[in-house]
Amino acid sequence: MARITTPVPGYSGPGPAGVMFQDGTAESDDPAVLAYCEAAGYGIDGDPPEREQPTVPDPREVTTQVVGSPVRDAAVDPLPSDFRPPVNAGEANPHGPEVYAPGLPGGGHQPTAPAAEPHPAGAPAGGGRPPQSEPVAVWREYAAGVATSEEERAEVEKMTKAELIKKYGG
Repeated sequence: MARITTPVPGYSGPGPAGVMFQDGTAESDDPAVLAYCEAAGYGIDGDPPEREQPTVPDPREVTTQVVGSPVRDAAVDPLPSDFRPPVNAGEANPHGPEVYAPGLPGGGHQPTAPAAEPHPAGAPAGGGRPPQSEPVAVWREYAAGVATSEEERAEVEKMTKAELIKKYGG
């Protein structure tokens, strides 16, 4: 039987492959367990392995590297395009009690995103086909506009929203 010593002095509990440690030591004769433990930093038939002491870096020698786009704090530097910026942003101390966020989006009756640009009834946003959520009247107006003949336009008025989406939505 080989004596296994944990890297953590005094550890008691389960170890690799169900080996039970008591006060930092256990025994096993399984060569696979011994090979694993040796590779993982356990001591085998000897003193426990010496733990590597991490060195604390000197903060004067640490440099930073920006990854991605720089972050902007809306409480310090608000822009007109910010959606729901903090109250008193850019006017008061950003770390004081006068600057506060109006609440999490979606709480109560608050919108979670800026309102979409309104478009006149019957005119799809962006000039393309209307979204499926638009009413049947909007779909009929769109379909009549893309219909190629008078007969097709007359047929559009009799079609359901599902039929209009199937024929003109793709």
